[in-house]
Amino acid sequence: MTAARPETNIPRIAAPIRPEDLDPRWIVERRRGRNRTKADLIVYRTPRGRFAVKDYSERPWPIRQTLGRSSIRSECRAYRALEGLAGVPRFLGRVGPFALALEWLDAHPLADYEADSVPPERFARLREIVASMHARGIALKDLHYRDILFDEQGGVWVIDFAAATLRGERPGPLRRRWFDHFCHADRFSIARLGARFGGEDPAAAIAGADPRVLAWHRRARRLKWRWDKLRGAKRLPPVDDHWKL
Repeated sequence: MTAARPETNIPRIAAPIRPEDLDPRWIVERRRGRNRTKADLIVYRTPRGRFAVKDYSERPWPIRQTLGRSSIRSECRAYRALEGLAGVPRFLGRVGPFALALEWLDAHPLADYEADSVPPERFARLREIVASMHARGIALKDLHYRDILFDEQGGVWVIDFAAATLRGERPGPLRRRWFDHFCHADRFSIARLGARFGGEDPAAAIAGADPRVLAWHRRARRLKWRWDKLRGAKRLPPVDDHWKL
C-alpha cells in the first residue's frame, strides 16, 4: 500500500516557479553544498507555498558553467520523465541555467538513520519506486543514502537525478546495454543499503548481484578510496565492507 502523501503547500502553486519568486526575504534555510562541485539547497516559504531550489549559481565559474549547467539540464529531463510518479518530489521548473525548483518534503535522509534501524517494508517500497523509474527509462546509476528520504507517514522518496542515465525513446544496442547495467547497479545499491540499514542479509545482496556490477563496484570503490586518501579524508576505508569484494 502506498503511503499517504505528506501535507505540503505545493497544491497552491499553479504555475512553475519563476526567478521573481526567489526573493531573499522568503528564504528560511540554506544548505551549502558539501564541496565546490555540489549545489546549494535553498528552502523558500513564499505566498505561493514552500519549495526548495537546487542551485549552482554560487559555485566557481568553471564548475557552474560545465558541471552545474549540464547537471541541471539532465536532472530537469529526468524529473519531467518521472512526472506524477509516487516517491518522486514534484518538479516545479528550471529557474535559470543553474537551478531547478522542487516541492519541499518534511522528510529525513537515510543517512540520518542508525544501522539496522529501518523497517524492511521501506526497502520493499524503495525497490518498487526504483523499478517504476526503470520502466520509465531512468536509471539512477549512483543511488546514495543521502538520496533516499523517509517521512513520518511511512513514505519513501528518491531525490537527486543529476547523474541519472536516460534510456531514450530509440536506444541503440550500446545504450540499451549501458542502461541495463545501471539498472542492475541500482538494484545492487538498494541491496547494500538494505543490508546496512535494514538488517538484510549481505551475502544475499552479493549473491543476487550481476558479477559485472560487482566488478564495477569494486573498482569504483577502490578509486574513491584512493581519491579520498589523496584529499586527506579521515573516514577511511569506506563505511561499508562491500568495497572489498
